[in-house]
Amino acid sequence: MRSVFFEESVSTRLTKVVILAGGEGTRLRPLTFTHPKPMVPIAREPVIHYLLTHLSKQGFTEVVMIVGYLRNQIMSYVGDGSRWGLRVNYAVEPDESHFGTAGSLKLAEHLLDGRFVVTQADTITDMPLTEAVMFHERSESYATIVMTRVPDPWNFGVAVIDAEKRIVEFQEKPIKEEAKSDLVSTGFYVLEPEVLDHVLDEKWDFAKNVFPHLLGLGKKLSAFPIESFWVDVGNLDGYLKGMRWILEQDYKDSLAEGKTNSTFAGTKVADNALITTPALIESGAVVDRGARIHRSVIKSDARVGEGAELEDSMAMERSFIGPGCRITNSVIGQAATVRDGAEVRGSIIGPGCVIGSGAKLQHGARIWPNVHVREMETITGIVAVPIDKAFYFYAAVGQYTGLIATSVDSFIKALEVAPIQSLEFHAKRRDFERWVREVIASGELADSLEAIRRRALVGEELRAALVEAVTKWAFKVSHSTGPHT
Repeated sequence: MRSVFFEESVSTRLTKVVILAGGEGTRLRPLTFTHPKPMVPIAREPVIHYLLTHLSKQGFTEVVMIVGYLRNQIMSYVGDGSRWGLRVNYAVEPDESHFGTAGSLKLAEHLLDGRFVVTQADTITDMPLTEAVMFHERSESYATIVMTRVPDPWNFGVAVIDAEKRIVEFQEKPIKEEAKSDLVSTGFYVLEPEVLDHVLDEKWDFAKNVFPHLLGLGKKLSAFPIESFWVDVGNLDGYLKGMRWILEQDYKDSLAEGKTNSTFAGTKVADNALITTPALIESGAVVDRGARIHRSVIKSDARVGEGAELEDSMAMERSFIGPGCRITNSVIGQAATVRDGAEVRGSIIGPGCVIGSGAKLQHGARIWPNVHVREMETITGIVAVPIDKAFYFYAAVGQYTGLIATSVDSFIKALEVAPIQSLEFHAKRRDFERWVREVIASGELADSLEAIRRRALVGEELRAALVEAVTKWAFKVSHSTGPHT
């Protein structure tokens, strides 16, 4: 009689894993201007390393990665997957294309001739995927969604299940009093290959389109609830939660091996600096007198000045944190400078930025690459525009309105008050979408503005549509969201 372990091992080896790695990583802007989301450093290694390591430990051997945005970085790092004991093939999204989570799988359909697992590339987890595959086989389901429980299900799309864990209904952000379940998707799915036959549009998503479509056809969909650690690191809160979890796991491993030092050889840490473990300080980093590092990562050749404090934060390579700075729940990008006495809370500072002395970045601030923030300035939203690339509002050729946008917030405010003829002038000339695509560097928002232009809106209807589109995008970038829906 074969053992259960043998059955699980064979089942896992025969089940391919598809990793969706083609997105632009909008919610982690501005870090994802220079790195695709899977390649953003999260501790010692980029995000994708930890997912591939877990898949290998779970016994999977075959991986298909669907790549698009900045794909060469991913393909160069992952290669053929042999570093993790995996065999990795790639499917490539065409440039300037916009696929849904399900639609992109059609690019890899020729590689998927049997049961397969789908996961997002921005996931850190220790969930028992082998058990999920075995549950799927036993349940004889068309699709199994790995799910987790949340305390606020009304903020997400939830699945309602019966006693045998068969999904009987989906509720999309139900009213608090009407929520019938607290189960939300983790973005991990176990699927039969026939599911691909029901992906009817390249823009289709699993949660919004495919699964409701299959349920309507009477196909059997099941839920596999987990209590394991799982986090979507595609937003700042999730990224920092994933970083802390990795630091904790590394620290536990170090203790088990008899090691307690969180720093690498080659670092310069002053004797009276305070480092609260778990923490990671890489080779070449400098921590000056009186600095305090709490559950944070200091990457190679970064420097933390005298009396500065970092808590639950990441300082990337060659960044400089000036004396007396306070950095909490934030990420400081590569080669960025935060000058004396600045405060950064719940924010992301892009590569090459300079934050002036005494400046205050409030929760949700996002500073695009190479932007200078003035001394003592307070930032509450997105600063995306160097002054030489600001948007000037004209009512006609040569007729300047006096309005200028040097940030996303000021762009929204200008849209709210600009003369209608100015909005119509720029919309018809495609100025808004070109500026957003080239300066704000958001293809997603540019596409939304293009769609508004194609509707040929005029007057206050045009203003309302423009303001709504930019405001929604800014909220998405500056605010974190929870599990995959």
